[in-house]
Amino acid sequence: MNAPSPLRVGTTGDYRPLTWRDPDTGRFSGRDIGMVSAFAAAQGRKPAFIATTWAAMLDDLAAGRFEMAVGGISRTPDRAEAALLSDTIETTGKVAVVRRGEQERYRTMEDIDREGVRVVENRGGTNERFGLERIRHAEMIIVPDNHEPFDFLRGKKADVMFTDSVEADYLERQKSGLCAANTSAPFTHVDKVFLFGKDQRVLQQDFNRWLVTHHRA
Repeated sequence: MNAPSPLRVGTTGDYRPLTWRDPDTGRFSGRDIGMVSAFAAAQGRKPAFIATTWAAMLDDLAAGRFEMAVGGISRTPDRAEAALLSDTIETTGKVAVVRRGEQERYRTMEDIDREGVRVVENRGGTNERFGLERIRHAEMIIVPDNHEPFDFLRGKKADVMFTDSVEADYLERQKSGLCAANTSAPFTHVDKVFLFGKDQRVLQQDFNRWLVTHHRA
């Protein structure tokens, strides 16, 4: 009998604590990585993680590079049109990440969106979209991947990054020198989901059933 095929899973590996690719070993870890690994095991399959980017994720999924995508993915209309979405895994919201000690300077959007403030975001995700939609007066800096904005903040090459509270909370717990300015009042409320190829309806339904009994128990 042939062994079941691996479950091909796309992920960016740049969104702690949900997905992370170790630059030395290439191995993936994180909360969403653990969840999809447990789901794959329940299916009698092994996960095969495939690196993608936020900008390329939907195209890679449509091209069949992987069957599903995971790792801090927000529910958006364009993703709902291009892919099948799982039920909601968790709800988070956009907050402003700043250098520790500067929280009081950037509590509100009015504090942030003014001349002299530099906002940095990674290309291709909902962080970039949120910044471009909200920022009119501050300077917007767009960088290629989700690692760089934090270096820009710590290096004082930028002042603010918008991201989801789940990532901001992780940064604060890791004593990274960064923290959220407005965790008690996020600017949005966002559902996090997994994506499935349009031809993966059975896989999507299997995952949603598994989610009810294993993740929400």
